[in-house]
Amino acid sequence: MSNVTIKFIAKSAIIAALYVALTWVLAPISYGQIQFRLSEVLILIAVFNYKYIPGLIIGCFISNIPSSLGWYDMVFGTLATTIALVPMIWVKKLPIASIFPVLSNAFIVAFELCLAFDTMYIDVYFLNVLTVGLGEAVVLFFVGIPLWIGITKNCAMVELLELNVKENDYFKKFRIAHAIAIALGVTGIILFVAYPMYQAKSVDGDLVNTTMLDFVKEGNYIPIITIVLSVLFTISVFVLKNRIKLIVSIIIALLFFYPLVMIGIQYDYVIMCPYYYGYLVYIALLVIASVVDYTRTKKSKIEEVSKDELMHE
Repeated sequence: MSNVTIKFIAKSAIIAALYVALTWVLAPISYGQIQFRLSEVLILIAVFNYKYIPGLIIGCFISNIPSSLGWYDMVFGTLATTIALVPMIWVKKLPIASIFPVLSNAFIVAFELCLAFDTMYIDVYFLNVLTVGLGEAVVLFFVGIPLWIGITKNCAMVELLELNVKENDYFKKFRIAHAIAIALGVTGIILFVAYPMYQAKSVDGDLVNTTMLDFVKEGNYIPIITIVLSVLFTISVFVLKNRIKLIVSIIIALLFFYPLVMIGIQYDYVIMCPYYYGYLVYIALLVIASVVDYTRTKKSKIEEVSKDELMHE
């Protein structure tokens, strides 16, 4: 690793800003007892370059400022991230390093929640440990690790971010498309379960946050399509090939419009909520991932043919 430069400090600031932006944009699932803080995938960059640690800590602190828990999240949340990041200086294996944030957040944030809500009971504490730890584990192991596998297979990104990927080369047989497909698929499921995209109910004139899962509980099973489509997208990337995979994956992505439109028709207040349109970003990511994968695959095949032709000349 090279010495810290102004350019590297700028990169660290960008990582910190991304952490803050992701936390704030996905604020409804980034705080509280049941949380899926997707911005936590960024802390795994410390496995590949520990010099990003200060930027990550600053990003975590800033992102916790608007938390409903106030100074509790600013202190304990930042402390949990700091304690998790320190072992990553020495532990360079991605799956092992991912365990530290899970444990740190589970036990420290659980204590924070009990302290903030004045519920210092052993059963409540361990319930918080379970819910916070499970959310962190899902984000890191099923979104974070696949995402970083994909990033470390891109030579341009490795050079740009100054990553040391030597000790994680056992993922070399895992294709970028597979890694990104898993990350996107699990992200879709997380959004389905927890993200309050809609304000579909009116209570005393006020709009109330709800999720797709709430609609299912009321007997409306159309939103289940979203979780099925998320899984099908990942499977299609693993099973299908070339142009067929591109066509099928894009069709699956566009099918997400069906549950969105149907929910919009059935619930009057849905279209008034910004979160309702949040899934459009997710759909766009699915389409972009499909096109990029097809383009990269096609380019690789052309290069292989060219090499074969040169060898035969």
